[in-house]
Amino acid sequence: MSGDIPLQPASKGAGERLDYIDSLRGFALFGVFGANLFIFSGLEYMSDAQKAALPTAAIDRTVRFLELIFIETKFMGLFALLFGVSFWLFLSSVRARGVQGTALFYRRIFWLFVFGSIHGWLLWAWDILQFYALWAILLPLFLRVSLRTLVAWAIGCAIIVPALISGIQSVTFWGHLLDTATTHAVALQGFSSPDYGQMLRANWLYNWYLTLSFGQIGYQVAVFGRLLFGLFLARAGLMMDLPRYRRVFIWTLICGGICGLVANYFQALGMLDPPRGSGFAWAFTAGLIEESGYLSLSLAYASALALLFQAPWGRWVRVLRSLGRMALTFYLGQTILGLWLFYGFMPGPHLMGKIGAVWLVPIWFGGYALQVALADWWLRHFRFGPAEWLWRCLTYWKLQSFRTPAYAG
Repeated sequence: MSGDIPLQPASKGAGERLDYIDSLRGFALFGVFGANLFIFSGLEYMSDAQKAALPTAAIDRTVRFLELIFIETKFMGLFALLFGVSFWLFLSSVRARGVQGTALFYRRIFWLFVFGSIHGWLLWAWDILQFYALWAILLPLFLRVSLRTLVAWAIGCAIIVPALISGIQSVTFWGHLLDTATTHAVALQGFSSPDYGQMLRANWLYNWYLTLSFGQIGYQVAVFGRLLFGLFLARAGLMMDLPRYRRVFIWTLICGGICGLVANYFQALGMLDPPRGSGFAWAFTAGLIEESGYLSLSLAYASALALLFQAPWGRWVRVLRSLGRMALTFYLGQTILGLWLFYGFMPGPHLMGKIGAVWLVPIWFGGYALQVALADWWLRHFRFGPAEWLWRCLTYWKLQSFRTPAYAG
């Protein structure tokens, strides 16, 4: 998630920030917020008949189709990439100050796991912080391997292993053990309920549903693959020396964009969903195309932002850096907003299952613009976001200065 600790390598000043990394993280929050709105709103749990009964059903399908092509999984992949980058930069920063970086990193991710557990178990079953923290335990094992070995592991975990799991799932009975329709119906009812206890029971049920899903194994390994890919990008220096790698970004944008859009277009059409009885080879091949498309488009987005960052209008990209520096705060804040808008136990408009995808677009864009403005205002007065400040205090086990010098009084 966010770099609450200075992320600049020691050679450039431990107190400086890599604006591109922060801006990219802020950009990633745009897609994460949009994708998660489709879940908060209840559309993820509604049956086809329920969605067809909405008055905006026809245009909803177009909105959802575009979201599947351009947003779904790609921005969460960016977040995971950036977590891997931040791991390397965090170690570089603390080791430059003579601190044992690996031990401090483990304390850092322990508290991230605590935040994620509270978030996931008490509020929202789709939490990703726990996954980052658990898989990050393995990152120090890859600090001294060659870059070639590291990128091979990254590609294997991000693409090949999830595709293998898709193939295995197609020829086993595991995928048919879970009653998806019933679980979704229980979730929709529980999350719409004004009773927090009923919501909590539905949340735990859905949490276990996600955990026990065979496909979840592939998703988890893919997350780890993206953490490794981020570590590779940081170690290779691509994220820290943008002008030097301009041609790399151009070709990644072109090739990754084309391959990613084609693969995600077919995925959105459902053409990569293995039909029953299709066999291992078909499902494995479809999985390769799907996972390659996800990763390719994530890298294309990162490359596009790197090129924009160096352009004369790059200052407009930099407006996202404050949001990126407060990514943990706003990731959790997006949950509060989503619960307030849609869930029954919150004192809000209770829109769960009542509006179609088209109405999520103004909420998405308007809510994101508000987050950008709020983050910029906050960091004029405070050094960290609230969650980042708490995370930093717990990591160093020391109370940290919170207000900026101008407002410290």
